[in-house]
Amino acid sequence: MKNFKFYLMAALVAATTCTGFTSCSDDDDAESTVNPATRVVAETKKYDTAILLCTFGSTYNESLDVYNEIIADFRKQFPQTDIYMSFTSRTCIGRAEASTGEARYKLDQWLKAIGDAGYTHVAVQSLHVIPGEEYLSLMNTDIKKNFMIDWYPHIDVLKGANLLSTDDDTDEVAQVLYNHYKNKLAEKKNIVLLMGHGNPDVNYNANTKYSEVQTALHTLATNKNIFVGTVDYGEMLFWPKEEEEKAVDRIPVVPAAQMIADYPGCIYSQVMKYCQDNNLEPNEVNVYLAPFMSIAGDHAHNDLWGIEAIAENKGLDKVELNTNEYSWRERLEKAGFKVDRTFEAHPVGQADADHGIKDGCGIKALGSYPEIRAIWVNHLKEQWDADAWENGEGYQPEV
Repeated sequence: MKNFKFYLMAALVAATTCTGFTSCSDDDDAESTVNPATRVVAETKKYDTAILLCTFGSTYNESLDVYNEIIADFRKQFPQTDIYMSFTSRTCIGRAEASTGEARYKLDQWLKAIGDAGYTHVAVQSLHVIPGEEYLSLMNTDIKKNFMIDWYPHIDVLKGANLLSTDDDTDEVAQVLYNHYKNKLAEKKNIVLLMGHGNPDVNYNANTKYSEVQTALHTLATNKNIFVGTVDYGEMLFWPKEEEEKAVDRIPVVPAAQMIADYPGCIYSQVMKYCQDNNLEPNEVNVYLAPFMSIAGDHAHNDLWGIEAIAENKGLDKVELNTNEYSWRERLEKAGFKVDRTFEAHPVGQADADHGIKDGCGIKALGSYPEIRAIWVNHLKEQWDADAWENGEGYQPEV
């Protein structure tokens, strides 16, 4: 049985490696063979246990502040550990380091530096919201196949689950959001819209997590005037891509009743149905927008709020404010809704200069809530002294 597991895992690792080579950019050819994360880990190491926090990353300064709050929460709960954070996006790594001067290395660089540093235990905590494609790749390929089986089978590893891992997590997140918006939700003429990311592949069951959160929120909110959509999952987009392509001046060509019947899960359909059920016209409704993502990054600023900046130079002497005409805000306003710009919004007329302003942006994402950050922390805390630690020695070939 052990031999079978080993050969199966070896084949999967080989397939993953070959696929990875085909997607390498020119930057890979010029990379130094020296791992820059090695020096950082060597200078940081104080304990035998390390925690690696894994997230897609962001280039927005206000988002980087949220990441620092997350790191601080883990340091408080696990004082006898060394804590690192990895971005999985190469674009975010380069821009964030240029902006803050803080090292943000690739995931494999952190893993190899940590593995070579002599740690006996390594905990990996995902900061993903749903168990989607990126989360599964992190846990199954990067951590289990590469780190545990191929590279460092002797190191004990603990894997911390994504935010919405259990039904209790879903209920807890819904309760936090309801508590935050309950005064707004008490008025029928107010609607709260939350934008998640989502996976475009309909076969990913992880997308159902968004619907489960909305169901939990509707249990709490009597008016059922809070909705969750996505930027990437077809059934929960603002409206279907085929209707977006046919839209004229950001208005769908099909009547609202047909949209509701044909695409009931889309945000536009749900909002219009809410108005019909409550005898409201769009111009009577105030809409509050927020990202259902760990941080308020590119999707929150551009796909949700529709704010983009083009700087002529690094000094930002001239900034041209453009609007993303297919952002949720733009489409809602075109349909007649009043999008609130005073409560946790981006400053009116202010560009996102240099990948985010330090002060003034009030967009609130999930990582901004201490209670929600605590869920990620608890995913590790609840397993810390249990039998959840494992290594890759059982997957090695018998001698």
